[in-house]
Amino acid sequence: MKVEWRLFGGAAAFLLLTGSVYWFVSYEDAGTTMLLSGLLAMGMVAVWLFVQSRRLGGPRPEDRADASPGEGAGSLGYFPVASVWPFVIGWGGVVAANALVFGVWLGVAGLLVITVGVIGFAVEASRR
Repeated sequence: MKVEWRLFGGAAAFLLLTGSVYWFVSYEDAGTTMLLSGLLAMGMVAVWLFVQSRRLGGPRPEDRADASPGEGAGSLGYFPVASVWPFVIGWGGVVAANALVFGVWLGVAGLLVITVGVIGFAVEASRR
């Protein structure tokens, strides 16, 4: 994961530089907020990948130049089957976003749908 966390860290650094320059050139709030939100997203992924690379101990076969393709073969773990819960979570997000136009009551309903979707997805994934 050496390459991955550096890639996301580089993207976060780029967004920090771009957001800073954008702010000082334009003083425009919306664009700066979006660039800095991207910085936070890339930074979170970079930190998570960095922590995971330290937790694994040694380098993975993908990180070594002398590794053969067979060294990376094996079980990749469990992946949930097709599910309706991501659709429910997305639908709840759309309903919650409409709260910006129609009122807080719709946001509460959207967050309730998102919560039900996340719980349903977690329960389904834990059952195998």
